[in-house]
Amino acid sequence: MKKETFVSMALSYLNFPAIKYINPNNGMDVNGFDCSGFVGFLLKRAKYPNHIPRHSNEFFDNFGILIHSQFRDAGDLVFFSNRDGTCPNHIGIMTSRDEYIHSPGKNGKVICVRKFKQKVIKSINEASQIYSSNPIGLKRITINNGRYQQAFFE
Repeated sequence: MKKETFVSMALSYLNFPAIKYINPNNGMDVNGFDCSGFVGFLLKRAKYPNHIPRHSNEFFDNFGILIHSQFRDAGDLVFFSNRDGTCPNHIGIMTSRDEYIHSPGKNGKVICVRKFKQKVIKSINEASQIYSSNPIGLKRITINNGRYQQAFFE
């Protein structure tokens, strides 16, 4: 599958209902998506061949390869943390270099596209306030190829 097809598929779910993460068995269908449920749902539709994690921190820990923000592209996963910046608790999919699609993870909200923003941290006191809008990491979706990883999208 081409990454453009994957992104187009994700965008076809704009305005579908979002819900808060409850447990691993909910939030993965058109009746209501939590953030990681939305990503997992799309990967299943794209026929991703390996294990698909169920929570954003599992995606961050065990899925794909880390990429530098400078090299982000459509189809990459973007991670956020509204806690302390060390534990990802939100995930989205880059639709371009400048925007991502995600489920806000709140009841009554909908799947939407947001601008990718990076705020420069000027002091340690400021750091704890920026993680909910400033990504803490990006990962390229890969598949296992023996000992190595290879890009999933053509």
